[in-house]
Amino acid sequence: MRKIFVGIVIVLLLSMVGSAFALPRLAVRKFEDKSEEGKAPAGAIMNMMVTELSKAKIFNLVERENLNYIADEIALGQSGLMDPSTAPAVGKVKGAQYSMDGAITMYYYDENGKGILVPVIGGATQKKTAYVVLDIKIIDNSTSEIVYAESQVGTAKRAMKGAIGGYKGFYIGAYKKETGGILAEATRQAVMKHVNAINAEDWE
Repeated sequence: MRKIFVGIVIVLLLSMVGSAFALPRLAVRKFEDKSEEGKAPAGAIMNMMVTELSKAKIFNLVERENLNYIADEIALGQSGLMDPSTAPAVGKVKGAQYSMDGAITMYYYDENGKGILVPVIGGATQKKTAYVVLDIKIIDNSTSEIVYAESQVGTAKRAMKGAIGGYKGFYIGAYKKETGGILAEATRQAVMKHVNAINAEDWE
């Protein structure tokens, strides 16, 4: 009898500990491109944020932007075509304590650098810089209070080299090749600054 009682106590304590350390749930909403250029890949930047938040284990992340996929699975389960033992249950979608909104307010690639001659036959170097500003807001869904609102800047620099002959054609080609990489680098820097700042907060 004593062993059974001790076992029950242990189970209850483990349950209490598990509840105490449960991560709060966060829904990441669709990011908006509010940059002057209007060329920021808002969806990709949102996915980058989700990935880094997941790796940091600050929240349990819940899906909101693609709930239609979940609804399709539930509908398929109710159609009789799916094995009932594997069908998703109705009414089991988790609520989120917090919601995150994001806006890209700058997504800029400086293409005004000048070509600089280097001591190589037919060679030149051109320095480029990318700037990304990401504004993030987190809302407490139970009170509608904004509990986090910050703007973070990411920058990245790169030197581009190529032949002087066909100068214009080279740099147009290099721009297309390098733009994505250098902007992605600046974006990840801004995202990581947010993740680190969010991780420093006390979340319940």
